[in-house]
Amino acid sequence: MSVRADSHDDADFARLRYRLARRFALRDLPLSLTGAAAPLLIALPADPDAPLDQMAARQAERRAAGVVAPPPDDQSAAATARATVEAGAHLPYWALLWPSGLALAEALLAAPSSAHSGRALELGCGLGVTAAVALQLGARLTVCDLFDDALLFAEYNTRRVAGRAPASLLVNWRTPAGRERLLRGAPYDLLLAADVLYEREDIEPLLALAPALLPAGGVFWLAEPGRKASAAFVAEALACGWRDHLSAVERAWPPDGDTRRIVVHRFTLPGG
Repeated sequence: MSVRADSHDDADFARLRYRLARRFALRDLPLSLTGAAAPLLIALPADPDAPLDQMAARQAERRAAGVVAPPPDDQSAAATARATVEAGAHLPYWALLWPSGLALAEALLAAPSSAHSGRALELGCGLGVTAAVALQLGARLTVCDLFDDALLFAEYNTRRVAGRAPASLLVNWRTPAGRERLLRGAPYDLLLAADVLYEREDIEPLLALAPALLPAGGVFWLAEPGRKASAAFVAEALACGWRDHLSAVERAWPPDGDTRRIVVHRFTLPGG
């Protein structure tokens, strides 16, 4: 069930919308997902390139001033994540509706008991579409992302769609500080991630992190569009004894109707 947007016009919700609008021009998109009873109304930046443009402008200002990205002033996961963003090591692609995230949300809708009442963690929440569906299905969800803007949009969109927001963490799971922070909340019953593997350097951290976050026999759902790093990760996971029940869907994805083939892996870790 999708919660109507006007059911959350309380002061806190209005302030959250105001905070988003101060950062970006907004648009609201009714998003139809297979298995959803009604479209999900999702807020996103009207210009998906705006986060990239803002980052480029900030970096240009720092270069002109002779300022380099400072090291974190402490060793917390959030400080490390902010330093990573300031250094430009990762680009803010969270503002896009990635087909992998939509496919992961649809996979949850097709198996609603998978998220019901369990403790779940999503790596890289983006705009919060998958998170909104997981919360609708009853998950006790924590989300993390490298960008605080993404966490803000995820909070807004999940409150609007599901009537509640997940716990959120500003962390970079690729760093030791980020992994340490996530492990404080372990174990989780379900781990979710969509399109998080871009480079070979991403493979080993995720191979080590997933088993540490889940109990023996825990379940990790990974949606990916066929990048080389994803294929290498899957091969190494299978070599480690993970079992994979996968499904693939190829279709035109909103909002632009681009056709992509997305594979959703349902890994079961050894011991189950």
